[in-house]
Amino acid sequence: MLVKFLLLVIKFYQKAISPLAPARCRFYPTCSVYGIHALKWHGVRGIPLVIRRIFRCQPWGGSGVDFVPLPLARYRYVHCDDTALVRFANMGVYKDRTSYLAVRNQMMK
Repeated sequence: MLVKFLLLVIKFYQKAISPLAPARCRFYPTCSVYGIHALKWHGVRGIPLVIRRIFRCQPWGGSGVDFVPLPLARYRYVHCDDTALVRFANMGVYKDRTSYLAVRNQMMK
């Protein structure tokens, strides 16, 4: 519920407040896009990432490309031997909902 509220606040900022001010962001992606990605990927755990990014958005805070870290803690690492790889190779494409690309594709819709 808190994440949805924060996403609404960010969307309101993007639509109502941001067009009134000149573009001056020091980072790529912008802080609002970074906040959306952090909250969608990490949920409540993304709030400290957003706060840290906003505090760094100042003249002495740096600049450049700064992407949201991937939520690797949710990945499951499974040891596969050669027989398992052969067995999985014949199954076709594996679709998931938690990988980096799946989350990115879901956000672009």
